[in-house]
Amino acid sequence: MPVTLTTSSSRPEVWRGAKVLTADALLEESCPENARRCKQLFQSSFTPEQLEENHISSSSNGLVNAVYRAYSNHHHLILRPEEVWFAILSQLSFYINAHAEDLRSHFVAHEGKEELSVTAVGTVYSVDFGALAVQMTEAIQEKVVDPDLRTWLMPAFSTTTVSDQIIAAVLMMGAMQQYFSYNAFLLCGIPSVTLLGEREDWVQLLSKLDKLPELGAEPAQFARLLRPVLQKFIISFDEPTSESVREFWGLCADRISGGSGPSYLSGWITAFCYWNEKGQPMDKRTPGCELDGVQFHRVDFDDIPGAFASVPMKVDDNGTEYETELVAGVIGIQASCGKQTTAATGDAEAQQDTIQPASGWWIYEKEPAAENPE
Repeated sequence: MPVTLTTSSSRPEVWRGAKVLTADALLEESCPENARRCKQLFQSSFTPEQLEENHISSSSNGLVNAVYRAYSNHHHLILRPEEVWFAILSQLSFYINAHAEDLRSHFVAHEGKEELSVTAVGTVYSVDFGALAVQMTEAIQEKVVDPDLRTWLMPAFSTTTVSDQIIAAVLMMGAMQQYFSYNAFLLCGIPSVTLLGEREDWVQLLSKLDKLPELGAEPAQFARLLRPVLQKFIISFDEPTSESVREFWGLCADRISGGSGPSYLSGWITAFCYWNEKGQPMDKRTPGCELDGVQFHRVDFDDIPGAFASVPMKVDDNGTEYETELVAGVIGIQASCGKQTTAATGDAEAQQDTIQPASGWWIYEKEPAAENPE
């Protein structure tokens, strides 16, 4: 149980430190150099509710300054083992980073920096970054030579909270940053992907790209963009649980805001937007994602071309002629209740949570005024 010590006969004084109202303000006041590099704050353990309910003042070293202020200004002092350990870890991080090469063999067996990656479902506005940090420490542990390093670094006291685990995870990442670089791939809201058919169907689809270069330089470039995408579709059959496959699907699509201007679609899905509806190449000067050494482009959302074609056809019905038009392509999105949801709930009428492209066709008689001007 906690222990309270009476260490002085001094009368306790009221704390007069200014209360911080927002997570942004706390970052700015406690970590000003970091705040200057902050373009947009995605997430923080300091929630609006916490900052409203508690009187939290800024300090770049909360342990040292709290002890000093309590002693100098006569305030009661409460300490948790976590904050003491975090202060130790932050000091240790300074030392390890300053002597990274001297200590390299103590921590890792590789030279330079090894890239570590973790994945999660969500966006920068919805993903649990704390869970990602903890997940990253597990990836670090797999690469370090000390089998007990993570256990030693992570607090497991009777007072330890989930937030404490996250704080320790970030401190561990900071201490190891001379040996590792960190990447987080967010799978933007696709819980699962189902590729229908057989693997051989997708191999056959890939082989169809071989004919495109016969049509010219632009179709050859179109095939070059499509090839790594279709290859990853095939690998998805072979390695459905591999990290590289998860990362591939995490790169499929993203929305990039243009501020007051247009918003852009990025990701490998833009390979399917090579030409506009007039057959002109899309503007590829603005790069998007990269996959297997192939650079993809961004597409203005307003410029995404249709995935259908129309063709006029004259129909002679026993002497009566009709001017008709055929339209066919990928012209919709079909929603259904996924098998996983049905199995979990036992309700075939459960909420529709699965979508797939829908394709179809029409033929209709054209109105005379609907003819396209040449």
